[in-house]
Amino acid sequence: MPDIVDDIDQIGFLLGRAYYSYIGLLQQWLESAGLAEHLKPGMGSLLFALFREDGRTITQIADELQLAKSTMTGMVARMKEAGLVTTEADANDGRAQRLRLAPLGKSLKPKCRKLAGEMERLLGRQLTSAAQQQLRVALATVTRTIADELEANGTATTRTKQRQSQRARATQARLMKRPTNHSEKTG
Repeated sequence: MPDIVDDIDQIGFLLGRAYYSYIGLLQQWLESAGLAEHLKPGMGSLLFALFREDGRTITQIADELQLAKSTMTGMVARMKEAGLVTTEADANDGRAQRLRLAPLGKSLKPKCRKLAGEMERLLGRQLTSAAQQQLRVALATVTRTIADELEANGTATTRTKQRQSQRARATQARLMKRPTNHSEKTG
């Protein structure tokens, strides 16, 4: 049984505070890097998924990022409006939409990678490499727990719930296999 913690130090509240602090810092950094006119906090995961592999379906990316289709729909609409991405019907399945980086989105890749690297260094600055890896695994585990709970409560379609839960398990397993004794980079 876990130790009793002060109400405001419960995991959910700590996650919430960390999230809002992160979003505030990210907004400042986007402005400083000259990216705020194109990017908003929350767009990064989708943008980086496309940097890794452009032209996937919205469903494929939603599964990878463990995002609800409704969340993806809104994010894609905002990113299309900002000129970062384009959509096209899938050649094999007319119902599916493929997502591609627009020229503007492609042009932002070097600045985005640099900013993400700087943010990763800052977030891990007071943590050892092993502690950083433990945090990644813990966050993946919490994400999996949430996905499993959503699945159990029936708040999404069966197929969506299964994909979210499978993806959360895969992320957790991948992170748990990462070595923790790699040398830390200095900036």
